[in-house]
Amino acid sequence: MAGSKRPSFLKRQKEQARLARATEKREARRARKHAKTNGLDQPEGMEGDLDLEPMVEGEGEEPPTEEV
Repeated sequence: MAGSKRPSFLKRQKEQARLARATEKREARRARKHAKTNGLDQPEGMEGDLDLEPMVEGEGEEPPTEEV
């Protein structure tokens, strides 16, 4: 009766990560396809928002100066 036990916790985590990556790739392909059919083709250097990291609040800003 092989297969009656559940996979280990780490195996399940790996499987979920793999499924999440596959879903992300699938959605990116679908978005590119829709953009292409709508005439919104992106330049070759712009392959989507996957390379962009969200800006953390306060990052890249100068610290406020205190007025005395």
